[in-house]
Amino acid sequence: MRTKCRFLMFAAGLLALPAILGAQDSQEAPVGFGGFTTQGSVSVGGRFTDVKGYEPMYLELFDLQPGVRLMDFNAFGEAKEGTNPFADSYSMSMSNLGGDPFPTVQFSVIKNNLYDLRVNWRQAYYYWNQNDDVILPIAPVAKLSTGLTNNHDWATVRKFGSVDFTLHATNHLRFHFNYYRTSDSGSTFTTASPDFLDSPGYWGGYARANPYPLYAPINDETNRFTGGMDYTFHSWTFHYSLGYQTFNAITNATNQTSPLVSINPAASSATEPLTSFTWSQYRRLTTPISELSVVGKPTSKLELRGNYLYYRYTGPLSFDQSFNGIAPDADGVLTPYAVSQSVRGTVKEPDHIGGMGFTYNFKDWWSFNADYRYSRMSSEGIGNFSSLFNGTTPATNMDDIVWKNGVSDFDFTMDLTPIGTLVIRPGIHLMKADVLTSEFGVTDPALTLRTKTAWPEISVGYEPSKKFSIRGDLHSFCNGASYTAITPHTQVGGRVVAQWHITPKLSFDNELNLTNSKLIDTNYRSNFHANASTLSYALNDRFSLFGAFSYESFYAQGDIVYIRGTPPLNDFLQDQEINRVWQGGLDVKPTRHFGLRFSGNYVRSTGLGYVSGEPPAYRPLYWPLATGTVFYDIPKAGRISLDLQRTYYIEQIVTANNFQADLLTIRWTRDF
Repeated sequence: MRTKCRFLMFAAGLLALPAILGAQDSQEAPVGFGGFTTQGSVSVGGRFTDVKGYEPMYLELFDLQPGVRLMDFNAFGEAKEGTNPFADSYSMSMSNLGGDPFPTVQFSVIKNNLYDLRVNWRQAYYYWNQNDDVILPIAPVAKLSTGLTNNHDWATVRKFGSVDFTLHATNHLRFHFNYYRTSDSGSTFTTASPDFLDSPGYWGGYARANPYPLYAPINDETNRFTGGMDYTFHSWTFHYSLGYQTFNAITNATNQTSPLVSINPAASSATEPLTSFTWSQYRRLTTPISELSVVGKPTSKLELRGNYLYYRYTGPLSFDQSFNGIAPDADGVLTPYAVSQSVRGTVKEPDHIGGMGFTYNFKDWWSFNADYRYSRMSSEGIGNFSSLFNGTTPATNMDDIVWKNGVSDFDFTMDLTPIGTLVIRPGIHLMKADVLTSEFGVTDPALTLRTKTAWPEISVGYEPSKKFSIRGDLHSFCNGASYTAITPHTQVGGRVVAQWHITPKLSFDNELNLTNSKLIDTNYRSNFHANASTLSYALNDRFSLFGAFSYESFYAQGDIVYIRGTPPLNDFLQDQEINRVWQGGLDVKPTRHFGLRFSGNYVRSTGLGYVSGEPPAYRPLYWPLATGTVFYDIPKAGRISLDLQRTYYIEQIVTANNFQADLLTIRWTRDF
């Protein structure tokens, strides 16, 4: 009640602003600031939320919290020519500051023909928390009363920042410097099965049947420093960058309660508890950076291009793990156990990537492009492994594993414009991949494979009039071999996009996507079909509306073969989904200063997913969302807007995830 009272007082105060701030309508001149003529806009406001039901599901889909926000801030300043010795223009843009999940900041300063400085920062919050304290109707055996959820949840934040500086030494020579940083941190909840080096054969059934939930916060960061030059000589441009990059990652996992029981309802969790589980891993990689590219036109009809990139990642890694509990021994008798193991190693990953290509224009309406790219990526891991089981003689092992992947790509396309309204682009992509894995210099045939792929395609664009246009593509590929059980042997797909301006005020858009893949060896196939249509009508700048409908169908199946554990080890997986989305909206401005907008989505998703005939745990679901906006332009004071959003999330099987939410946002926007 107190929250509602505060909201009503705040809303009443904002709605009273038209009477308080009313003034004559006049166009204001740009603001003078520091010798710059500056103009822009600012939008601030507050949000009120009311969530009922399972709030973590609301955070997963929206993560919009109550509070005051800087919605948007944009400013652009320009100095009169020759009046400022340090800068000719600047710009700043900020959005969603104050707690929203995707805030951004951008800033730039430019001195014409001297330097260009750009700074970017953005942040992304990721949240996932399905309700794991539920009873799911997926038990394959009659004696079971609960089903199995994945118990994987996270609340992490990823930050991106960069600084780019370009110095114009001459009209043909530029120096550039760049710093880029990204980090990922936060809380994650995952599962792990207690297994170890040289575990006895009977241990496989216990490890397979008993995943235990763990708390595993993550923390990793990447820093990249580069500097280089760009030089233009006649019709040739040369680019070179030299730098250094570091990557650090730390993960520590522990059990939050003791004793800990397995998440698998089919396991004997009560009699096979885990007393403690610790898991710590660290990895650091560093690499020099060298990037070279050249583009030139020796003749008016011929363009040549080439590039070469080199990286050499190296660094240490460590892994320590210990756990103890109760598990069945070789005779099936429940017995206390204790395990510890550790890994110390180094990794080397040199990468060489080079390419060359050209474009030749035979005629104004006919040209072709050819590009070849070769990538040589290698990884060598040298490690010392050790494990201790119930105080017996430790198991130790040293391994030297080398993985090499050489990929040759060749692309050939032609651009044909036989008439001004028709564009045809046929082409083919050829690839050869050689994967070689060896241990102590001995090739592992199970992990070594050569794959050849042919990928023909053709795209067409046709615009017979300003009222109608259509474009699309058709492609297929065929692999000579498949490296994994879900690497398709063949795939056929296509895409068509059509636009029809029925009248100057009425238009219709439609997009169709089809993709079919299969691999007969593992009974794997997948089909994806999607279609989206939009009908728009704009009477004038004061009234417009639209309606849209999209349909997606996905089907996948395949065989599963488990390496270890209690038979049966062969399963069949199937996943089928159908998603439908209805959309609609209108924009009305009955007077010069007053307007309103409305838009709504209705999502319905149904499907079936199971392993070896288990009933589905998820689907169908319904998700309606409606947004209404009312705004009023107060002369000289700005625009006051009220956004009201209402949404429901309804799962028919796992109703514990359901929620409903109301969001009210009050914004003030001012141009300057």
